[in-house]
Amino acid sequence: MAPQQYLLRGSSLEDVTRQAVELYGPEARIVSADSVLDPGLRGLMGRRHVEATVTVPTPIARLAPSVDPAGPHALGPHALEARAGIAALLEDADRAEDGFLAAAPGARPSAPSVSTEAEDFDALLERLRTQMDAPEERVPVLLDGAGDLVLVVGRGETALAVVQSMAARLPEGFSLVSAGGLSGDWPHLEDVRDAVAARAEGVESGTTVLAALGLRGFDRLAPQFGRAAALRPDQVWLAVDARHKAEETAEWVEAAKARLTVSALALVGTGETRTPETVNALGIPLGWVDGSRAPRTVL
Repeated sequence: MAPQQYLLRGSSLEDVTRQAVELYGPEARIVSADSVLDPGLRGLMGRRHVEATVTVPTPIARLAPSVDPAGPHALGPHALEARAGIAALLEDADRAEDGFLAAAPGARPSAPSVSTEAEDFDALLERLRTQMDAPEERVPVLLDGAGDLVLVVGRGETALAVVQSMAARLPEGFSLVSAGGLSGDWPHLEDVRDAVAARAEGVESGTTVLAALGLRGFDRLAPQFGRAAALRPDQVWLAVDARHKAEETAEWVEAAKARLTVSALALVGTGETRTPETVNALGIPLGWVDGSRAPRTVL
């Protein structure tokens, strides 16, 4: 008979692993896991939990009443004796800071273990732990006051794409301008006087001024960010393409943080790279992903 799959939910990966052992025995295997942010009340006070898919060979003598395959369920308090098994292994793994480790031969011969044979499971586990341990942050939102100046900075046309997606997707009114480095016939902000004039028009029209700055060349980052700072924006977003090399992105992002007060990250191209989570290392909360508001501050 083919193996059966079950969906388990818990407060942590340790909790889910303990459930797997208690329900299905030591032959259970976690094949995938993800950290999920509950919406909370109107997007506030959301809490994270872990959802994991467990594969169980059949036939198997279960250790607890069965549940529907792949059906979501939550369990009550667990027996303390479970910590003598898989929980102890997880604690050892935490101390080693080396992801989810199997028990060394002979270390705990009586302890049950759960297989984690999914591809790149160590990387997934480390990402889950980072998210679960991090304090909850509110996802940044775009300023929408009349006359507010929001500057979106990115390489090439990335900033333009983000600004257009924001203006198309959000209900607030925006007036779109260029802060440099872009093609097209948008109104251009050359200096602080242009920025003041754009703000005044925004106040009169009841719109937010959304300015896009396209960076051109790594050898001219300092003067470009200097001109951007001179516009005195009320909020700055960095438009990052997840497909670009991580070290190149980090270079211009650090240069931006040295001259500007950066509020949030707008990300594009996450579906076209295997490692979009590398942007988490930039240390900037995520607010926009591929044309929509981000569900959480990290990938």
